[in-house]
Amino acid sequence: MSYKTELHCHTCEASGCADESAAETVEKYIKYGYTTVVLTNHFSNVDSDRGVADPYTDMIDRHLLALRLAREAAGDRLNVLWGIELRLDESNNDYLVFGADEELLRNNRDLLGRDIWGAHSFLNDHGAIVIHAHPMRTGTKITHPDSVDGYEVYNGHNEQNSRNEMAFAWGAYARTVKRSSIFTSGSDKHDRHHIPDAGIETEEPIVTMDQLVRTLESGDYKLIRSDLAGRE
Repeated sequence: MSYKTELHCHTCEASGCADESAAETVEKYIKYGYTTVVLTNHFSNVDSDRGVADPYTDMIDRHLLALRLAREAAGDRLNVLWGIELRLDESNNDYLVFGADEELLRNNRDLLGRDIWGAHSFLNDHGAIVIHAHPMRTGTKITHPDSVDGYEVYNGHNEQNSRNEMAFAWGAYARTVKRSSIFTSGSDKHDRHHIPDAGIETEEPIVTMDQLVRTLESGDYKLIRSDLAGRE
C-alpha cells in the first residue's frame, strides 16, 4: 500500500490568492485519497499585510491559524504539516521550505532580506530543506543547484504555465552537478475548482515534518504524476 502526500497547497487564511479555506481543503484532500497535506502558504514581504503594526508577526500568526483550523477539521483523518512558500526580497523566485518551525521564523526576522545562498545555508543549518518551486515559470530566475536542495519538477497550478518539461530537464541537469538534488511534485492548490493531482507516494504515511525531510533527502518515494512516472 502507498500513501499520498501533497507538498504544495494554499488556503485563504494565509494566502490572499487562495479562495478555499483550511477546513474545505482538508475535506478535498480526504476525498481524493491523500494521507498527508503540507500547507505551504506564501511567506514574503509581498504577501504580508502592510496595514498592520507588525506585518511579519501577523504573517506567521495567519499561517498558524490556517494550520490550527486544518488540524481541527482533519482530526485523525488526515495528517496536516506546516511548510512555507518563501519569497526573498531579492527576486520573484518562490521556494518551498520544509522544516522551518515557528521559533526559527519568529526569531530570524532578517530571513526575507537574505539572498538565496545565505537563506539556504541558514535553513540547512537548522534542519530545513529548500526546494525551488516552479523554477521555469515566467519571471523566475534559475538557481544554481548548490544554492537549493532541489527542484519542483512538476507543478499543477491550474492557471499557470509552469513549463514542467523544462523544469524536469533542469532538475535532471542539476543532478549531474549535485547528485543529491531533490525532485518534488505539488498540486499548488489555490481554489475550489482545483482537483489535487500531485505530490509524492511513500510506503509509510508521512506524519511528521522530520519524517518528510528525511524521506525527501533519502529519495525513497515516487512522484505522483503519470507523465513523470519512471523518470525521476
